[in-house]
Amino acid sequence: MVISDGFRNSIPLNHTTLGDQMREAGYSTHAIGKWDLGYYKWAATPTYRGFDTFYGYYNADEDYFTHSCGAAYIDPKTHKHAGMHGVDFRDNKDPALDKNGSYSTHVFTEQAEKLIMDHNTSEPFFLYMAYQAVHGPLEAPQKYIDMCSQISPPNRQIFCGMMKALDEGIGNITKRLQASGMLENTLIVFTTDNGGQNHVGGNNWPLRGNKATLWEGGVRGIGFVSGVGIKEPFTYSGLIHASDWLPTLAEVAGASPNTSQTLDGMSVWKAVTSNTSSPRSEVLLVLDPPREPAAQHPHQVPAKGSAAIRVNNWKLILGKPDCAGDSNDTTNGTLGKCPSGWVHPSGVEVPPPANSDDVWLFDLDADPLEKNDVHAQNPDIVQKLRDRIESFNATHISQVEPPVDPASNPDLTGGVWSPWISDDEEA
Repeated sequence: MVISDGFRNSIPLNHTTLGDQMREAGYSTHAIGKWDLGYYKWAATPTYRGFDTFYGYYNADEDYFTHSCGAAYIDPKTHKHAGMHGVDFRDNKDPALDKNGSYSTHVFTEQAEKLIMDHNTSEPFFLYMAYQAVHGPLEAPQKYIDMCSQISPPNRQIFCGMMKALDEGIGNITKRLQASGMLENTLIVFTTDNGGQNHVGGNNWPLRGNKATLWEGGVRGIGFVSGVGIKEPFTYSGLIHASDWLPTLAEVAGASPNTSQTLDGMSVWKAVTSNTSSPRSEVLLVLDPPREPAAQHPHQVPAKGSAAIRVNNWKLILGKPDCAGDSNDTTNGTLGKCPSGWVHPSGVEVPPPANSDDVWLFDLDADPLEKNDVHAQNPDIVQKLRDRIESFNATHISQVEPPVDPASNPDLTGGVWSPWISDDEEA
């Protein structure tokens, strides 16, 4: 569930963050860019969650130049749809209103460079650099788009321009680390959190599907680890989940193991530095039971529900494999938001075969492109993976998407998205 604009929730306030772990290990800690972990009260915001400084935005997405975004809600007085809109940009706790017109990729890069230049190199330094790019909306300065004139269709061309600016920014940060004498003792982790979104310029060809689907194009990410501790280059194919980064980086930093909560992640540091087997053998990809629209969300389409798990080379999908809404909008001939087929970089989708069972089983070692569903031929494996899903389901807590809180309206806080609940008040 995305913690969207005006949601009255956050990651649990008693959970230890990576910032907390790094600070405990003696690092100065800094977060730049996208937060998207809740901000309904100050206690949920970055400088209360382990980070010494924060420079960025709280919500999930926004305009790259105006740094503003909006949300729809049900007006409690009229019971009709209404909207709210405001600026979402912070320098620590203070609204940063002087960046209107400045491209966020450039602004975030400049802030990272400043932090590096100002840092006392005798002390350890941790930077969580969550660039807005290349998330939608599709926006980039024209000079970068012009570098991609050979790319088509148009959304891919803009996406390419966004990537050019991002690549330049990462290069500038790397040069700044080198000039400051920090690069040789720095570990850089570059990673994505999901597959590309085809209808806003991303592409996962030849993998199947895209962001917000359970196909490999949605759940298989790429990244690299470079720097101190990495002896020689190699391609790692072991299983790693996003939740593994916290214990992995905490181990690298020498932070004490967190015993106050049970972590889903596990350290993969030994595996990725020695190119040995991953300690992880399974990933629960989704567990989302069927549900009807909530009273506070009458516009929602009933959710069919889905579950998916990967265990070693086997991947089982039950129910609905693509994103909520049960609709691939192809208005004006454009690609829908949730393709279940294989989308070529040209934007043309190779449609998937029909499946009336709502059960898919793939051997990803033999079939990483998910072209051959083998659930009918392997009932024992299907049952084994179903049983594993049920073991998770025994402790499953259903996600509840709260309504947008009208009290979060930026008009009530000077036109800026801000915490609106007292730290003493319960969510």
